[in-house]
Amino acid sequence: MKKNTKKLFAFSFMAIFIISTITVVGAGYFHGNPQQTTPPAALTGTPEDNYSPDKRTTFCQSQNNTESTKYITEFKIPTLCTQPLAVTTDPSGNVWFTETNTGNIGEFIPATDSFHEFDNPLWQKGEKSMMWGIYYASDGNIWFSDSQHSLIWEFNTQSKNYSSFIFPKTSNQSESFPQMLKPDGPDIMVNDFTGRKVAVFSTDQTGNDLTTTNIISPGNYNFTSDMAVDSTNKIWYTVWNYQLGGLLVNYNPQTSQFSNYTLPTGILAPNGLSVGPNGKIWLTDTASSMFVSFDPQSQQFTKYITAPPPVSTYGNNSGLIKTPITRPYWNQFDNQGRLWFNEQVANSLAVFDPIKESLVEYLVPSKNPNWSDCGNQTDCGVAQVLALTVANNKVWFPEWVENNIGVLDPTVPLPLALNASTTVITLHRGQNETVNVTLSPNEQLTGTVDILTQQTANVQDLSVTPTNQTITLDKQKTIPVNLAADDFALSGTYKVVVAARYQDVTMSQFITVTIQ
Repeated sequence: MKKNTKKLFAFSFMAIFIISTITVVGAGYFHGNPQQTTPPAALTGTPEDNYSPDKRTTFCQSQNNTESTKYITEFKIPTLCTQPLAVTTDPSGNVWFTETNTGNIGEFIPATDSFHEFDNPLWQKGEKSMMWGIYYASDGNIWFSDSQHSLIWEFNTQSKNYSSFIFPKTSNQSESFPQMLKPDGPDIMVNDFTGRKVAVFSTDQTGNDLTTTNIISPGNYNFTSDMAVDSTNKIWYTVWNYQLGGLLVNYNPQTSQFSNYTLPTGILAPNGLSVGPNGKIWLTDTASSMFVSFDPQSQQFTKYITAPPPVSTYGNNSGLIKTPITRPYWNQFDNQGRLWFNEQVANSLAVFDPIKESLVEYLVPSKNPNWSDCGNQTDCGVAQVLALTVANNKVWFPEWVENNIGVLDPTVPLPLALNASTTVITLHRGQNETVNVTLSPNEQLTGTVDILTQQTANVQDLSVTPTNQTITLDKQKTIPVNLAADDFALSGTYKVVVAARYQDVTMSQFITVTIQ
């Protein structure tokens, strides 16, 4: 394939997959254009030279320092403008990540707060690629994907050598797009995002071409996204067309049989997928604020929704953003059975407890204003947190446009507790009911607490109204929340989230509402 064609394809992907996920792009507030970022000559001798001077605050970093909260600590990568993306950890707790603007693998050692970056001599100077997938293999070597060049790379952590393998195109497809890497027993799976397949390969590769076993995606869907293996060794993944829906796919390697389940209405870009401890499949939808569970036994989907994003993340300087969303991206379970996911345009990391049906969302401190409708507002924007990994009760994540690696400590106590008087109610059409939500401070709070609600039902069918939107929580207080079903509401079971936001963290409880 011609190099220029490959570049155009990669940039087209970035336009669809990243730029289109910025809330304000339709209003024209996105200031970066990857197709116009290569200057005629190097100016600094650093990876910043891959972007023209007027684009560097957009793609490299908007501030030289790092920020921290009581929950999150950030570390600045020494090399300028590496654009970290995929991230994982090794058995020693060290953090490994891809640098999409250098082609290098980076390592962060938490014990010494130090970075090592390993030069990739096979990488052509000036190139950049979205390297979404990374996997630390049992032999200690690191595998990662390279979407622009249709390659799978191996980095030997002992010799510090790189090897690359050509990822095969699917028959009748002009391009391939290796994306995420996941384990399949001793082998590795990779989804071909635009090549309509999931490929499986072993780590004993030789030669230039990657030898794979291919699972061709069913249906005529443009995108094949994240995948995971369940306890019966069946492979689950999603296929979809942007904003047109798609399928959750179950493939049995023993019988070569597929089982396909139509995604529920409103799930338009299901990128992340994980298998939970009880066998349920969990999806995150990057085109909305929703995440979804699927029960293979009942074959039923259940939709959940995050709290609304903080205004500081989207700005809304123009006033054109009427319904801001959070865009949950990838997800992963921790060893406590909790689901973690990144909220791209809410600049947050979230953790959902499926047993308690509670949600906590942590705001990332660094923000790049060039990716939001910030105008002249300060402390506004997003750092483009496009990946995460959970290890040793810590959550590590990259900040793609701020050149940082961050870590979240979820053991830090939360500032308040939130409890609803009931979490399951039934309403008939035209009926309303009040749920009392009790807030209890766990520390002396120095600011106000915002009361927020969100729901998976249409607002025409169900209205949710707290009696207070902002409170001073100097002692335990109870907030009545009225839930009212419309006279012509559609019957069904929905999730309502009632949230309390204090400074950098939002705590939520879900209420299940059935309308009859």
